[in-house]
Amino acid sequence: MLCRNILPLLLSSVYSVGKSTSWHVRAAMLPFLQIVTFRHQFLINEEDFWNIRELMVFLLQDSQVEVRETACSAISVLVRMSGEETALELKQSFYLWADSKIPTASQATKTDGGSAVSDALLKRHAGVLGLAALVGAYPYDVPEWMPEVLVRLATHVLDPMPIRQTVRKIFGEFWRTHQDSWPVLKCKFDEQQLSTLTNLLVAPTYFS
Repeated sequence: MLCRNILPLLLSSVYSVGKSTSWHVRAAMLPFLQIVTFRHQFLINEEDFWNIRELMVFLLQDSQVEVRETACSAISVLVRMSGEETALELKQSFYLWADSKIPTASQATKTDGGSAVSDALLKRHAGVLGLAALVGAYPYDVPEWMPEVLVRLATHVLDPMPIRQTVRKIFGEFWRTHQDSWPVLKCKFDEQQLSTLTNLLVAPTYFS
């Protein structure tokens, strides 16, 4: 446990590392930040908590997929610590990112030679990872807002890689942690939500 007066200095250094030009450094910083935040959650003031959250969310849009995926795991832990208020605040931003329109190849060629497609894919993947982080924060429960999030994630199951891989991974993990309680938990979904999940998922029997 760090002294209260040392913590701000450490966090300031971590924020700088989060902007490193090396993706290996950025990726390695996130688990460290995750541990520091968890162990000192009662010492971290509101401003620093906000900065930690914003850095993790910022790195969801990192150019390197390994950094994005590590940020996803870190956000799950942060939401688990801070509760549903944080999840609800982040959810709307992640919806917007996940809904990013991906230009067709012909549209991209006419504009900037394809970078628009890459940017849109990255932003959409960031949104899907963000939603996956919210789901992953509640491995044995289904909060009121989660069925809607799962349905939104399911609509991306046929998206380009690596988005669809993320979707399949989070649904596989969701089922692994929820299957024992599924007869009770599925009552939190309405018929339309269950139907949508059943129709869109690769393994529909998960939700029957």
